[in-house]
Amino acid sequence: MKAVVIGGSGKIGKRLVAELQSAGHEVVYPTHDDFDLKNLPDTLPADFDGADVAYLCAAKTRFIDCEADFDSYRINVDAQIELAKKVKWTGAKIVYLSSEAVEKALHTNYGNQKALAELGLRAVADPVIARLNGVNESNESETAAWLVSLASVRPGIYRQNA
Repeated sequence: MKAVVIGGSGKIGKRLVAELQSAGHEVVYPTHDDFDLKNLPDTLPADFDGADVAYLCAAKTRFIDCEADFDSYRINVDAQIELAKKVKWTGAKIVYLSSEAVEKALHTNYGNQKALAELGLRAVADPVIARLNGVNESNESETAAWLVSLASVRPGIYRQNA
């Protein structure tokens, strides 16, 4: 399997990349310098070609950043939807890393942005939505393994530890 991990240099993305590689999969993970979500390129990089799955991991994830940073909406909502449109044309399955904040903290900008991204992604693609909760050092490996397994499930919403 060939996987693209957008956000592969982030906390969860690094673990996901390592898990995919240890399972023998080919992994492409552009850095923030190569792939800026605030200014997406018109076309996807050539190394995305032939991908079976694209994990959308890059986001502003701290609640306070989403309250104070005006770019958070662009990154967490608009860019995710634009990216999904582009990935859809490659034929790759989309796995979007969302959050339980959609259900438990919708009153925050972060929860609202994740909810809007989920709605937008479902309108333009047929994604697998992974609602994460409580990812920390003690469960990062388990979370990464779960995310790898989502490459083989039907589109829909899946909850971590559900």
